[in-house]
Amino acid sequence: MRTSITAILLCLLVFYGATESAGAGNFSSLGFREDTVVREDGADQCMGARVYNHDQSFENGYAWDNMGTQPPHYGCFGEAFDLGPVTVECGLFWFTQIGYYDNSPMDVYVWEGGVTGPPGEVLCVVWGITELNIAHWPECSLHEIEIGCCVSGEFTVGYWPDFYLQNAEWFCCADENGLGGFPWTCIAPGIYPVSGWQHVNVVFSSCRSMGLGATVVEGPSTAESESWGAIKSLFRR
Repeated sequence: MRTSITAILLCLLVFYGATESAGAGNFSSLGFREDTVVREDGADQCMGARVYNHDQSFENGYAWDNMGTQPPHYGCFGEAFDLGPVTVECGLFWFTQIGYYDNSPMDVYVWEGGVTGPPGEVLCVVWGITELNIAHWPECSLHEIEIGCCVSGEFTVGYWPDFYLQNAEWFCCADENGLGGFPWTCIAPGIYPVSGWQHVNVVFSSCRSMGLGATVVEGPSTAESESWGAIKSLFRR
């Protein structure tokens, strides 16, 4: 009996390890590299102060796809900050691709919390972002998406890519040797040993922080944040 249990556990470890490295399942990584280049062409329309937790260089790229990106936001990535009362003017997204980008949409989010605990309520959302000029690996390109979301404390900025039942079209660049931050991902039930909000390194073991950030300004925003109303309960943990 003990031998059978050991064999099952070894099979599970081999399966999940192979999935990460080869991208054969619901998540994949591009592999560690030290020669990546960051491209910021045209990324200057957001005037607030930039905040991020990476060291301005990236060594890998991560993605969920297929059953890993189920609605409403399973398979999302986020990075958390605690800056007090500010307006999140724009989200900053460092992405890369390996040739499969086909304009699948992504939704951009700001969630409450994320520093002292997992992200919570959705505060703001921008739906259906497409037409991104994403760099090819090993380049990472910076993309600025206007949000306009007032926060009062901890917040997590991130995105959900609509790769449901298809392969990933792009990857989020990842810092694997920096000081670290507060990277999060929301794992769909039934595809991994754990589910819900988890630190990214639960799945991608070397992650220190994600290529995600924001531009912030003090005071109220002139842009309108989208209200969730009756559907907000869909996003409770």
